[in-house]
Amino acid sequence: MSSGDEIEEMLLKKKLLELMKKQQQKKDEDDPVKLVKSYLYDRGNEVLDAALSQFPNETNLFVKKLAELIKKGVINEKISGSELLYILRNIGIPVSLETKITIVKDGKSLSLSDMLKEKD
Repeated sequence: MSSGDEIEEMLLKKKLLELMKKQQQKKDEDDPVKLVKSYLYDRGNEVLDAALSQFPNETNLFVKKLAELIKKGVINEKISGSELLYILRNIGIPVSLETKITIVKDGKSLSLSDMLKEKD
């Protein structure tokens, strides 16, 4: 194989990789959940996952609308988990999250329920 053939083959591989990346990006943009998740931070993914598992139909409608707003550029800032939870509850999707209270005592991390059990 001559060096010209090797260079041509390398260029073809590079072009193929670029096309595959573009295809994957287009798929990610077409999936509203992935697009919205890319705009979430601070437990936002956890809130969205809880909403999708508890109220799948309603949350999917909300996610599609939110993805449209993101694509149009109306929403261009990241959304925190608490903001997302507030929005979902205000539009009538009462998402509940698992809450844990932990207390650090003597260098040990204990849940509140375990600590109350110890006192009994």
